[in-house]
Amino acid sequence: MTAEAGPAGRRRPSVGRTLRDVVIDDRHGPLPALLLALTVLAGVVDAVSIAGLDHVFVAAQTGNFVLIGLGIAGIGGFSVVASAVSLVSFLAGALAGSRICRYSGDHRGRALRNVTVFKAVLATPAVLITLLSSDPFHAGVRIVLTILLAVSMGSQLALIRYLKVPDLMTAVMTLTMTGALTDHASGPRDLVLLRRGMALAAFAAGVIAGGLLIRLVSIGAALAFGLAIIVAVILASHLVSRTPAPWAAPR
Repeated sequence: MTAEAGPAGRRRPSVGRTLRDVVIDDRHGPLPALLLALTVLAGVVDAVSIAGLDHVFVAAQTGNFVLIGLGIAGIGGFSVVASAVSLVSFLAGALAGSRICRYSGDHRGRALRNVTVFKAVLATPAVLITLLSSDPFHAGVRIVLTILLAVSMGSQLALIRYLKVPDLMTAVMTLTMTGALTDHASGPRDLVLLRRGMALAAFAAGVIAGGLLIRLVSIGAALAFGLAIIVAVILASHLVSRTPAPWAAPR
């Protein structure tokens, strides 16, 4: 598709070129595309934790503060222990992810690869546990899975802070939605607006895919899908980790 003529005789980029600029740009290279994949993963993991692990959050920790408060207030149906375990595990994962990023040699692609390898180390036993355990899971199994998933998501959020790619928080959708609604866009092909829209769509796709796999197959199938996403990101980030491009330098 060729470029279109815009006002004052300027030529507008084609739809294909515009979408390419959303996922791969000069400032951040291929990082936006890889972070969109991790946004899908966050949706899958949240679907698993809410549907199968004591209704706790392993990514959006604000929700766990609410659940802990409700449990302390004596309102039934909320597990203070599970929510607290998720919160503490998330913080431990954030610390681990931060250290991994710092020791990744000042290359954002390498930091992404190293953190996703760490996530794979956590996700692999989580998948095996769910495949070998009968559903509904024993309380101890649910706690172990909560720890593994929360540590993984904590490391992912630490990675996001290190990479500093705007509008791709992968698991924190509130600011993304607010920005999409309140910031002034230059048109339907505004790159910032499109990236925010793609982030929201990726997260929703992950939640739906995770929910369908849980309902039609099993929780193990949903986590196996998440592990497949992690492996794909590892392979792609390994390739770009050897690129000494300007976008690779930490921001």
